[in-house]
Amino acid sequence: MNVEQGAGYKSGCGPDDARDGLCSASVLADLVTDRVFVIDGSFRILRVNKAFQAAFGALTQEAAYGRSLGALTDCRHVDGDGACGGTAACRECGWYQAVGACVREGAGGQECRILKRDGKALDFDVKVLPAGAAGSCICGLKDIYAAKRLRVMERSFFHDVTNLAAGIRGLCELIDDPDSGQGEELRPLIHDSANKLVDEIERLRTLRVAENGDLQPCVSEVVPEAMLQAVVERYQEDASARHLKVIVKAESAPPVFETDKELLALVLGELARNAIEASSRGETVTLTCAVANGWIAFSVHNMAVLDEVVRTHVFERSFTTRGAGRGVGAYRAHLIAERYMNGEMSFVSQQSAGTTFRVKFPLRATV
Repeated sequence: MNVEQGAGYKSGCGPDDARDGLCSASVLADLVTDRVFVIDGSFRILRVNKAFQAAFGALTQEAAYGRSLGALTDCRHVDGDGACGGTAACRECGWYQAVGACVREGAGGQECRILKRDGKALDFDVKVLPAGAAGSCICGLKDIYAAKRLRVMERSFFHDVTNLAAGIRGLCELIDDPDSGQGEELRPLIHDSANKLVDEIERLRTLRVAENGDLQPCVSEVVPEAMLQAVVERYQEDASARHLKVIVKAESAPPVFETDKELLALVLGELARNAIEASSRGETVTLTCAVANGWIAFSVHNMAVLDEVVRTHVFERSFTTRGAGRGVGAYRAHLIAERYMNGEMSFVSQQSAGTTFRVKFPLRATV
């Protein structure tokens, strides 16, 4: 099937054309509800169907022509020229890989995750076929955002919450055993486990509200060093079980600053929990805060090093190193910090220095 930019495009298709098999490929593409577009050998768009136009802000053919998919979706990894394929992250992109497979093998298909500059995420099922001209391809994008989101939420919920609930049930059974004689000793453990269960449910609820765009920050004054100490206490048991140290270094923290206290605790807690889970026996996780140029920056450091694939996808909702559908903590922290708290999150991971996640916020909240 050969689709040429601006050549032979018909606004409709008569019965004779349809019977003779002459109906324009462009018209057929407009009947498809998935996003369909044609690219040249440089990943530049030649033509888009009506579903593609509607999905990306009533885009016109002229506005789409010559641009890349990354530029149109505002992908945070697109290079300075607005092209796809020019960065290390592109090599891990499902759409880029599907196009490469099409060029080599005649067809390609992948799931594609796109993280936008504003922190929002897109999930697509990608199908790519040759378009006829040298290097050109026809691409189809099926939006699987809702399905992926539900799958991640369900698996995370069922895994983490079920484990906590099972632990509470086991402790209750020991209390009920008259021969155990551990009733008073076990009650604090049950109370702590119940608090963790509520915290996990609240984290998942907050993520859902945040993704819906309905999260409403509540600004108050926060003591940064006290916040870090509270995070350490929250995860001290997990750290001790792994024989880790978790310490706080408040380098130049102000007495107070303005932000949403609950959201800050969630963001820092996610980063601390990830650092603890990534660390090895005997290592130290360090939480710091410092002030510069009207911003307060919090950092969480551990000695584990992220490999290249993880570094590329770490803030994407559907990506995890903890098994399918689990481990959405970095995505959740990034989404809430940047979209709802006017924060900026970044990380550095080097073989000699380990991994540091850094999130900074203005000292005076503008949410």
